[in-house]
Amino acid sequence: MSEDRPVPGSPDDRVCVVCGASLCARVAEWSAQCPSCGTWHSTLVPEINSVELHDPIDRADRIAGFKLLRDENNAQILDDLATQMPLPDKRLFDVGSAHGWFIEAAADRGMRAEGIEPEMEMVEHARARGLDVRPGYFPAVLADDEQADVISFNDVLEHIPDVDAALSACAQHLPAGGLLSVNIPSASGLAYRVATTLARVGIRGPYLRLWQYGLPSPHVHYFTPDGLQRLVERHGFAVVLRRPLSSIRRQGLWERVHTVSKPTLGSVLTFAALWVATPVFERPRNADVFLLVARRQ
Repeated sequence: MSEDRPVPGSPDDRVCVVCGASLCARVAEWSAQCPSCGTWHSTLVPEINSVELHDPIDRADRIAGFKLLRDENNAQILDDLATQMPLPDKRLFDVGSAHGWFIEAAADRGMRAEGIEPEMEMVEHARARGLDVRPGYFPAVLADDEQADVISFNDVLEHIPDVDAALSACAQHLPAGGLLSVNIPSASGLAYRVATTLARVGIRGPYLRLWQYGLPSPHVHYFTPDGLQRLVERHGFAVVLRRPLSSIRRQGLWERVHTVSKPTLGSVLTFAALWVATPVFERPRNADVFLLVARRQ
């Protein structure tokens, strides 16, 4: 993972999307924290279909390292949505549907699940398995009057530069009573706090990895649960559920550590440290991923 890829702009001339305060607490030249609400922002630029940024090692190992954990979290999310509305025959738009694991699980619950995915390789992969996926970006691929009962973002909202526009579109495409489901990394999580501390003393590897620096779809934001709730409420939603989700499991950990690199002494030591620390990261108060479900008012 290279740190010398150019990043346009500086966070210094931006304001926080949550509260409007000026950003000032910097860790890297391309990232900064809001001193008011704790939200982090970056100037990293998504390049979804950039061939040069896709490393062949990424594909098979990404699946092996994430599939079991994603399946577990997808089941939890659908269980939580089912407490808010009956799922059979409800229409779902899953934004950034990637491999299609979530829409596949939702369809198994009787939902009319559709994916929206900008990366053409992912679209083709999901369609080959019989899943309903539209190529392109949300909300551009939707007609103005299209409605869904649920719109979900699973590890996606943090990658969207104009998150205000995305949430405004959700309000447009959900009827009153419709649900917004956001599964997202947490700036309050133990891993992010540790990575930030290490970056401040010059050990930047974990920080770069958490921001997905140098990958086709880096993070643009890191929200706290309170910050994200404040943001979605501003767009006409009422939060009905917040919970931590699993972010690490020993099974598949080796593949996750080596998603973007081949094994090295450093990566083996990282794997060993994470293996030992997994029970600590699994404690709810240390959760690095959280789910927020909100109802359209």
